[in-house]
Amino acid sequence: MRVPIYFTIPAVILVTAIVWLVGARDKEFMKPPTPERLVEISEEWENSRPNIAPPKPINAALLADPTPIVPKSPEGPQDKKDEILPTGDLNLSPALSEYGTHGDQGAEAMIKLATFLETRAEFQRALLAWERVIDTTNPNEDQRKQAITAIQRLRDAMPPWNPDPTADITLTLHAGATLQDKKMLEDALQTVATLISQASGNVIKVETKASIGKSRGIKTPRIPIAIWFSRPSSTAEGTTAETPPISFMADPKQPEVLANQIEAGVYALLRTHLAAETSFSPLPEYPSGVQPEELIKYYITRLMWREFVRSMKE
Repeated sequence: MRVPIYFTIPAVILVTAIVWLVGARDKEFMKPPTPERLVEISEEWENSRPNIAPPKPINAALLADPTPIVPKSPEGPQDKKDEILPTGDLNLSPALSEYGTHGDQGAEAMIKLATFLETRAEFQRALLAWERVIDTTNPNEDQRKQAITAIQRLRDAMPPWNPDPTADITLTLHAGATLQDKKMLEDALQTVATLISQASGNVIKVETKASIGKSRGIKTPRIPIAIWFSRPSSTAEGTTAETPPISFMADPKQPEVLANQIEAGVYALLRTHLAAETSFSPLPEYPSGVQPEELIKYYITRLMWREFVRSMKE
């Protein structure tokens, strides 16, 4: 049976009032307790409280971090070691001499920059930075090998620096010898000229000229061959600029070797000229185990080729 709500609510109020009146009829809420009553209450609480041992003191040393905090100097050696040289504005096309002003920072810093640019897929700039390792810093043997390996990897996958053949710089490769077979010398010269043009990124266009002397009938297994470079004068009234010649001995019966000998001679000629006329880092002496073609393509940078032509004196 359900109890009507109009009966339930008054009943609940009445029961609550009766319980409160019965429990509080002998209490005096307005009168403060006497001193004797306060003492009695204190004794009752002391006897009835739980017996809890006082907390032990905490050893503050146990809360400390055992690893000492050493403030990191903002200009410490570690920070400088981790710094990357300025990459330049990656939204702009780089110059052929890009990063050349940072050569005094050393090969390690330039290698770090080149590696960073490769991770950013900035391959054209990375190639320039690897070339700056060779021509503006003084790398040790391992650093040079690392740079040349990277140049070889990137150069073969990149388009020529100068895609417009009409905007290149003209250079002539000369050779003089006393030979019966002129075509053999001309073919070897053309092979080397094409290689140099490609190695420079088509920055320079190499033409050839062979000068054949008359034989005096003296038959020897090897004959001397001289090679040198020339470029037209920068003015109409000026004279042609030339390099001093360099000579080597060649066997006329081995025409396939002649191109390699000319390539090695070109490297020796540029090495001497750049050391005397420019501020580039010195090229190494002929490295053992390296093919002459590799010397032309990877050891001499595109900037070196351009400045070689510009530094030729009239």
